[in-house]
Amino acid sequence: MFKRKTSKLRQNKRKRHSRELVLNVTSPRIFFFQCIKNLKGATKNIIVVLVTGAMCWFGYQQIGNHFSNNKDYKIKYPNVTNFEGDPTVVLHPSRVLDIAGIDLSGTIFSVDLNEAKELLLARPEIRDVRVNRKIPSTIEIQIDERVPVAWLSCRELGLAGRSPHKGILLDSAGVSFACEKDFWRAAKRLPVIEISTNSELEFPIGKKMRNADAKRALSLVLRLRAIENTSWEIDRVRVENFYTLHVISKDGVVAVCGMHDHERQLQQLIWARDHAKLNGKELEWIDLRPKKNIPARYKGGTEVLPHKYTPKNVRDDGLDSSTRSILNQN
Repeated sequence: MFKRKTSKLRQNKRKRHSRELVLNVTSPRIFFFQCIKNLKGATKNIIVVLVTGAMCWFGYQQIGNHFSNNKDYKIKYPNVTNFEGDPTVVLHPSRVLDIAGIDLSGTIFSVDLNEAKELLLARPEIRDVRVNRKIPSTIEIQIDERVPVAWLSCRELGLAGRSPHKGILLDSAGVSFACEKDFWRAAKRLPVIEISTNSELEFPIGKKMRNADAKRALSLVLRLRAIENTSWEIDRVRVENFYTLHVISKDGVVAVCGMHDHERQLQQLIWARDHAKLNGKELEWIDLRPKKNIPARYKGGTEVLPHKYTPKNVRDDGLDSSTRSILNQN
């Protein structure tokens, strides 16, 4: 009468899949053929990469050769200046090009700008440099050169002072560097700073000196250079001790100075020289350390008769009355 109903078992798909048996069969033969297949694919990719790289390198070489050997880009105008565009003060342009290793018979593209810059910066007499090329035929080099202001002399360290071959120069910042052949022309009349020390670490080449007494002597030299309208030239500055400098001029005048207050001392020295010259005399030595009653002596000592010049006021010669009276007694 009635049809019998039976329920069907619905199995979960996840359970069915979990019951599947997966067999990974391998053998030396199968492994060998798999390696052959992978190697063929890798070889194909390697060949494509090598061919592409070779084509790029060939194209790069051809382009480089075209510019490097093209006579249209031959170097015709090597331009060497300072950063302001003015001619260099000490280093000759040919010397700069020689240091940079620039071949003027080549083209502007045959010059390695980075290498030329590194070669120039390796020289302690050059602070900074810029190297550029300008199409079609210009190599432009701008350098910030160290301008020497004094020589350095030290007997203990074998520093010869004013010497074109073994001399050591100082710039305004106190950096020491060897005298190049181009520097002798600009530095042969510069003053010599004489110092006594046994420590080589106080004067590292290409770096600022560390000797405090030499720094004070250099400060005096720079102070005199800053004074305008003076014909008085320093021959050497000798560090006598930690509080005394002996300044010897080109005309043989010996001025004793302290380590500080150089502006006042040098100004009084110039006034004393002008005062002596006005009266037909020459200074032999003067001690500028005291501010008043400055000891001094004329050449010839007491044999020089006192002059009859009487200034209208102290400002005529810049000397105070006590100093003038001491000078007049010699």
